[in-house]
Amino acid sequence: MRLNRKILALILFLINSICYSQIVDSIRIKTEENYIEKMNNQLALDISFNNSYEIFEVKTTNNKVILYPNTPTNLRLNLNYRFISFGFQFTPDFLPGNGDEEMKGKTKSFELGTSLIFKHWFVDASYSKVKGYYLYNSQDFNTFLPGDPYFQFPDLHYTGLNIASGYTSNSKFSLRSLATQTERQLKSVGSFIPVFNLRYYTIDDKSAGTSTQKSNNIETSVGPGYAYTFVFKENFYLSLGLSGSIGYLNSKITTRLVSESVITKQDNFIVRWEGKTGIGYNGDRFYMGLYANLLGTQYAQQNTTVINFDTRVSYHLFFGVRLKPPNYLNKKVNKIEEKLNI
Repeated sequence: MRLNRKILALILFLINSICYSQIVDSIRIKTEENYIEKMNNQLALDISFNNSYEIFEVKTTNNKVILYPNTPTNLRLNLNYRFISFGFQFTPDFLPGNGDEEMKGKTKSFELGTSLIFKHWFVDASYSKVKGYYLYNSQDFNTFLPGDPYFQFPDLHYTGLNIASGYTSNSKFSLRSLATQTERQLKSVGSFIPVFNLRYYTIDDKSAGTSTQKSNNIETSVGPGYAYTFVFKENFYLSLGLSGSIGYLNSKITTRLVSESVITKQDNFIVRWEGKTGIGYNGDRFYMGLYANLLGTQYAQQNTTVINFDTRVSYHLFFGVRLKPPNYLNKKVNKIEEKLNI
């Protein structure tokens, strides 16, 4: 009953928002030979569901360890206006698939994110925290019996800060139409998109064991990418994107023993790849879409036979409406755009 009431409340909110948005006046601005329609006088608000999470996989000569958080479905709220976007993500128990803590343990997670998307340049930044993982391949170990709960690591903490900056070479291509829905792509077009990534993250075992570890990691990578948006009847679209990058990972590993802490450092060459696809509807008053993303990083640890994988596989299902923005927000953003000449 609690699930039905919460989902019903979200549906009613969206319906009321859509009805309200029908009275909002729309000033359509088409640019770049009618390839892009700007939605400058509308505030885009969306709710989405995804399974975006960090997976850690470590392979040695004899063993393989795959760690998952118990976060099957995340809920995300986004507020987008012109060139700026803010989002907040968390994992409520009432969503289907969440809350199976007896078998997989308890996971707490949240993420904050923001995006700045200009005509050519863009910047994405996010901060996330996760507490609690379980061993996805527990059945590979002799001590695991059928029906047993997965081996759990409730005090394993992940904290990450990610910044990505890139450049879209084709001014007829609208990244906003895919990422924040503050524009509409009216004609099919593609763009070359090189991206630079900077990532800092920690993995910390805070359990009460006699030997625990914490790793501090700084990762940088750069590489090319390409995206193409197929537009059908102006409102429907299909998007495809591929990218690859090479980079550098510096890790500081602290092993906490009973009497002392041992620090080791590693420098590793990394390879990263990413594939994206999505379908959606981007109308005058409301929009929706379903995206899929595969992101992976692989590197061999320095002076060892260990190979690390950091893989993120995710879908993103979203529903959104466009509303009339508050006057103060409109004035503030106008001033910023005038100063930045955008």
